[in-house]
Amino acid sequence: MALSDREYRKAFYQALSVHQGRSMLSEEDEYERFYVPIYADPDGPAGPDLVTEIINAIDFTTGGSVQLLSGYRGAGKTTELMRLQRELDRERYIPVYWDVEDYFNTELPIDEGAFLVGLAAGFVDNCKDADLPQDKLRKRIWDLLGRIDVDIDVNLKPTAGPVALDLRVALRDDESFRAQVRKALASNRAVFREEIHRFFKDVVAALPGGRTPVFIVDSIDHYRGRADAFDQVRESVKSLFSIYADELALPDMHVVYTVPIYATPPGWAGQIWPVLNVKVREKDGSDCTEGIELLRKVLARRAPEGDLGRLLGDQTDRVIRASGGLFRDLFRLVAGLLLKEGGLPVDEAEIESAERKERSSLGVVLSEEHWEILSDVQRTKQLRVPRELSALAWELQAQGAVMCYRNGTVDWYGVHPLLAPLVADNSEQS
Repeated sequence: MALSDREYRKAFYQALSVHQGRSMLSEEDEYERFYVPIYADPDGPAGPDLVTEIINAIDFTTGGSVQLLSGYRGAGKTTELMRLQRELDRERYIPVYWDVEDYFNTELPIDEGAFLVGLAAGFVDNCKDADLPQDKLRKRIWDLLGRIDVDIDVNLKPTAGPVALDLRVALRDDESFRAQVRKALASNRAVFREEIHRFFKDVVAALPGGRTPVFIVDSIDHYRGRADAFDQVRESVKSLFSIYADELALPDMHVVYTVPIYATPPGWAGQIWPVLNVKVREKDGSDCTEGIELLRKVLARRAPEGDLGRLLGDQTDRVIRASGGLFRDLFRLVAGLLLKEGGLPVDEAEIESAERKERSSLGVVLSEEHWEILSDVQRTKQLRVPRELSALAWELQAQGAVMCYRNGTVDWYGVHPLLAPLVADNSEQS
């Protein structure tokens, strides 16, 4: 029986949920249902297949490695990390996925000591394929805290259940516990690092089958903060990856950290893999037809029975262009249209309303200095600012207001399509 309009809208909306990436990590059938191989063509609008290259780097590196997956929030990093887990050779590797948002508030600055302890707890709580007794893993965590002189509240120390149920609360909400960890790191960083690494070496040595862990640490790119807190949050992330690079290189395993574009430190010894938006326009402003077609396939995979026309009619390309090639913004636009009450397909007025809503969300936090940078980007197709404005430029990229496009071997920058009209208006008023 054919779906009613309301049933169609509901099914499509659920497939576009902003939480879809995280649900896919726990549901194999979700991945099978929705994934589109956007990196099948290495010269295509999505760029080279970074997952294949990351797996090669893991295979080619003896012992362990540290790699950074960098890019815009909403560019599809988590989905590709799901594919990384699936394509790793399970006879050689144990993939372990940890989302830092399970432990930390990403609108606040990173506390380096708490983050390193979180790595240990997050690893053991997500090492589902390791076949290690949970009681032994819990004991290793509490032994680690004892060795770095962090007192353990008897009410905190668990006797059963996942480590995360207790340490997650302590690391996120217990300031006295975090203060102890900060003090332990500050008083003797060398011992702190040695004990953290000893913990991981012992856990890896206990893994059955001689397999090497691939520890995927996701959502560090979500550390942005809001308004005045952005600079403080940004500096804390940069500090973690520059000052504490040795601590982050965990022994006897491969680690992949997803980081914001501003956190890639100069001179970083490991590989840095940039994930950009899908290119939907060329530098001269014309359509990139390959990119538009690719995103059409992504939407069709989520639309009930693949029927995009029922919702968008002949306006699919317009909606894809308006997203700038970011999955997050594309899904938000379409989800907003699905919530409308009119008939199907939606009309131009409803599309304009959805675009205005997203445009307002992007533009409301921008200062006059931001608009000046955007105007320069729109004019030059480059992102070049004086050092004193670099923080503002990073903010624009983190928010998706400035986007990077591949043009053959050269990258160029553009203003998010939804903001472009406002940039033009602002320039004329100036």
